Amino acid sequence: MRIDGRIGRAAGVVVLMLAAAACGGGDSEQEGKASADAPEQAAPVRPVPVEKQQREISWSDLKNQSHALRAAPSGLARGSEADFKNVRLDDDLKGKVPYYLTVSYTNESKKRLERPSPERDFALAAADGKAGEVVSVFSSALSKKSGLPKACSKSAPESLEPGGKATVCRIVMMPKNRPPAAVSYTGRDARGNESDPVIWKAGDGGKGELPSDVLPLKKPAESAVEDAEGRTVKVRATPRSIRAGKLADLSRFKLDADDKKKVPYYVTVEYRNDGPHKLLPQMNQKTELRAVSGQSARRLTLIDFGGDGVPQCPDAKPDGLVKPKSSVRECSVFMLPKTDSPAALVFTGEGSSAKTVTWQAPGSAK
Repeated sequence: MRIDGRIGRAAGVVVLMLAAAACGGGDSEQEGKASADAPEQAAPVRPVPVEKQQREISWSDLKNQSHALRAAPSGLARGSEADFKNVRLDDDLKGKVPYYLTVSYTNESKKRLERPSPERDFALAAADGKAGEVVSVFSSALSKKSGLPKACSKSAPESLEPGGKATVCRIVMMPKNRPPAAVSYTGRDARGNESDPVIWKAGDGGKGELPSDVLPLKKPAESAVEDAEGRTVKVRATPRSIRAGKLADLSRFKLDADDKKKVPYYVTVEYRNDGPHKLLPQMNQKTELRAVSGQSARRLTLIDFGGDGVPQCPDAKPDGLVKPKSSVRECSVFMLPKTDSPAALVFTGEGSSAKTVTWQAPGSAK
């Protein structure tokens, strides 16, 4: 039995103890509990196309020491809900489909790796940039008819010598209408800063037909926000553009070292006040730019007293309160690593009639 007591990447999440037959652990992992009497009706897994080119990655151990590896997905397969017939899942995972991701890596460093776990930094993301949910279960609890990859029935290596190779597994739950479009790896350097993601295409790479709840850019959608007094006000949001900029556009502002390595993206959305109350022109704070890697772009807050701002991303027009039946156009600056690109724009409303709306990012922004 291998007991791994490390803390997951997500704050406050503890990586669960896994038995020798468990599939590799990771962030937001949840323990599966077997129910011995449940029937088995699982179907064989279905292979999903995935790029398998080995690429250089950096993995940091518990001592925050970085190690050079070469890694790639070695397989991806779609399971069925019945695979988890004997597993007690949380309500938010019920109805989702398991995907079995196997990853192979080679120790390119000159040091022996102790308790290597680069698989923890791999993720699956749908075409809208929504990352799947990693789960950890005893493989013996899964249906014997599931066609579980062999790597999912083995524990991760305790150590790996220089030049040594290993194959490990991740089980990732995805919504039925959100198949994987990308596999990504985002490691951390010796200082704990996230490295630029390494991305491999999966499935159709997001080029297939959009799910019914993902809109093309520039299509209006209704939602709601709250005014200054907490009253729900209906709004109609229409994304106008998602454009890549240049770091030179932000030369007037003091950026931190991490942002200086990224690419700015300018997201412009027009909002129409369809309610009876005035609104502050700050509805862009409800938007999120999801990336191909499955991560969210960092929103940049720029303070410019009396300056010209960023000409490529102008301030709200008009800049006063938005009256009923009036519109305002707002622009936000998001930062993404050079190896990543926008996948979708998400608006999360608030109030009793709020809706979360997703638009696909145009190919020109990727």
